[in-house]
Amino acid sequence: MGEIRIKVEDGPGVYHVTSRVIQKRRLLGEGQREVWVAALHRTAEFSGVEVITYCVLETHFHILVRIDPAARMCDDATLVRRYRTLYGEVRAQWSGLNADELEHALEKGPPEAAKRLRARLRRRMGDVSEFMRTLRQRYTRWFNRAHETEGTLWAERFGSVLVQDTPWLVGLLAAYIDLNAVRAGLADLPENYRWCGYTEALAGNETLRGALAGCFPAVKGADEALARYRLLMLGKGAAAKGDGTGARIDPAALLEAVKNGGELQPHELLRLRVRYFSEGRALGSRDWLEHGVGGRVLARLNRPPPRRPVELPDNVDLVVARSRAGYRAVEDPRG
Repeated sequence: MGEIRIKVEDGPGVYHVTSRVIQKRRLLGEGQREVWVAALHRTAEFSGVEVITYCVLETHFHILVRIDPAARMCDDATLVRRYRTLYGEVRAQWSGLNADELEHALEKGPPEAAKRLRARLRRRMGDVSEFMRTLRQRYTRWFNRAHETEGTLWAERFGSVLVQDTPWLVGLLAAYIDLNAVRAGLADLPENYRWCGYTEALAGNETLRGALAGCFPAVKGADEALARYRLLMLGKGAAAKGDGTGARIDPAALLEAVKNGGELQPHELLRLRVRYFSEGRALGSRDWLEHGVGGRVLARLNRPPPRRPVELPDNVDLVVARSRAGYRAVEDPRG
């Protein structure tokens, strides 16, 4: 509870964020997931956050986001538009204003009151903690009203891993997230699971199509990029255990698919243990964690650097950092 939240304050940062339902209860049924997805998009628009992909299951959710603190530096028209996206025509509890009333207060209200409103709204934008707080609170309020319950739905502070913002690694994390339903045995293919970013991108969401296409900068056009992304995720098929549980992507099929159609070859990394994508404080190359953005952010923990050098396996330049005192090289998946 006392950990310092890892954030990039001087530019955009990519985060893999997760949250679990209290007591692992299955409170995110199909209807609830539809509401959660709508809340995600409204909250992202309000917060000035780019959603790269997501996956929501019955007991938890994953989101991959790019967040820029510069989103706070917006004019009054943008503040009103974002406010309207989140609250609709309803008066927000904290301000007592609907969007039209907010617009009037910012334009014609007392200058000091308008200044306080701007500051309070801007503080909620371009920040990973505020984004997650708003999303979880908005969904909780809807759930409690709809089911005549009260109290929190979420087990603890959300999980957050800072990710090096390079296309190959962002794509790798996105694939890990979109494959959650397959690994959980809820679908044989990611596109057959309705509540993930990949499926929504296929359905035509231009924001998600653009975000996933950004993981393949050498490819022209979102359609081709999504095809590459699909190769990255699942190759030519999926396989399950003999008893039909624990569905997973067949590594051999994935390898064959990438060799046949993909220029990038990060397929081996998908065989890494999943904890590397969801635990720790930051994930990236050794240089990024020691000398780049990751290093600058980790330095705020005010802890000494690692005492021993980290020996990286050949051709796998990926390190997970639990703190400045605890780097761990990701194991070579070929072993």
